Amino acid sequence: MKKQHIGASFFEDVKAWEKSPSFRKAVEEHKERAMLAFLLRQAREHEAISQNELARRAGVTQSVIARMESSSAKPLPRIDILKRIMTAMGYETIITAQKGRLAFRAAL
Repeated sequence: MKKQHIGASFFEDVKAWEKSPSFRKAVEEHKERAMLAFLLRQAREHEAISQNELARRAGVTQSVIARMESSSAKPLPRIDILKRIMTAMGYETIITAQKGRLAFRAAL
């Protein structure tokens, strides 16, 4: 009988999950949340302000800021809330849709 590596079944499961459309969708949503969380946290830290101060400026609660800075937060933040928070730090929010070299941008 051939010995099987202890973790082999786990990796076989992961390979099976990767083929699942719902698994791929969940991974993409997590990546989107993680990128937005990173963007917000980096901007706030660059401005050297606390979550409490940012919340006060944006007219939201500190827990809203904390949830948005957490990549595990669900669902994705609403664009109007993200815009309000970024504006409170002096940033303009721009949405870009790109296909190859063609790009469309809209400032919110």
